[in-house]
Amino acid sequence: MKKFLLMSVIYALLVLPSLAAREQNAVRGVKRAVAMFVAYNFFYIFVVLVVWTSMAD
Repeated sequence: MKKFLLMSVIYALLVLPSLAAREQNAVRGVKRAVAMFVAYNFFYIFVVLVVWTSMAD
């Protein structure tokens, strides 16, 4: 599980821009990409602080 959490950063760097690139308007696509990265970072911080610390090695 810890390995998946670490690899999720790489997955996010590949998946989130590809989702935002589907927008017809470039400005809206950039705004969507930034919003998704901000949301992902908040989710990742939560997971690291709550889930990672409760996991056993």
